[in-house]
Amino acid sequence: MRDRSGPSPVQSVSIWDRSDPSPKTSWTGPGLDWTVPVWTDPLLDWWNHCMGRMEVFDAELWAIGVALRKSVARVEALRAHGVTTVAVFSDSQAAIRRTTHLDPGPGQHLERAINEHARALHAHGIEAAIHWVPGHWGIPGNEEADRQANKAREDRCHTVRERIYTSAANRARRISEGKTAAKAEWEADKCSKHYGYRLKGKAGSKRSVPMTSMKSLATRFYRLKSGHAPNGTYLKRFGHRQDDKCWWCGGGGRTAAQTREHLFRHCSRWRDQQKALWKAVGKATGWKAGRCRHVQISELFSTEECDQVVMDFLAATEVGKFPPK
Repeated sequence: MRDRSGPSPVQSVSIWDRSDPSPKTSWTGPGLDWTVPVWTDPLLDWWNHCMGRMEVFDAELWAIGVALRKSVARVEALRAHGVTTVAVFSDSQAAIRRTTHLDPGPGQHLERAINEHARALHAHGIEAAIHWVPGHWGIPGNEEADRQANKAREDRCHTVRERIYTSAANRARRISEGKTAAKAEWEADKCSKHYGYRLKGKAGSKRSVPMTSMKSLATRFYRLKSGHAPNGTYLKRFGHRQDDKCWWCGGGGRTAAQTREHLFRHCSRWRDQQKALWKAVGKATGWKAGRCRHVQISELFSTEECDQVVMDFLAATEVGKFPPK
């Protein structure tokens, strides 16, 4: 835009909003260029106002609001020049669409301020119009607005007079980024580098027996292996059962907590299958009977030679399944 000199009447005032990064400078901020020569005050420094608290979308709306607010503050000068329309040009279509309604959502607080300023201008016989303009380098108005914004930043330091607030869009982005970072941290700590959601070490290596078995059996195998099988202790821990007692045992066996150790060694319902399991484990691994009696269940699942034996045990029993209804 260009300044108008002399007392000739002006029918409209055009205001350029520049709040996206300029291709010629590293600073990002809104700029306003006025056609009325008495409007020489630089724009408030929005960087201190919104850095870390607002999104670019909010900054676009805020710049439009500042333009209209300054118009209201100088309404007498506008009327003296015969201005009947204040036109704000912005390169943000999203911000312009937001100014057409007051519905709840991102930017509602800023849109309310824009609406109030537009009503104040209308009360003095001046209409407010917001127009879209391409925000590319080489557009004369955008170039001048960018120059004015940089000049205001370099020449003077301003104190923000508006109450700082955090926009809903900014909070949503921070929450999303926090979740993404937490997920990446968990995967880096718990999962193998090359296999995404797969446990480290032998637990994350390809096991031919489970991977070539029926899906229902492989599911139970990996649930038991990772400690997420629907046994009594697991279901009670997450509030799906009132107790952790084994529902397979009969008689006095119901007093025992249903853990992996219980299901693979002590559950009376699967006594015959347990004997066959540990006999086959000793044959497959070369372990003696004493070793089989004291081996940890986690070691049983981490030993690849035992995979077929464990799969046969699961096929012969209902260990690892949800309780019957």
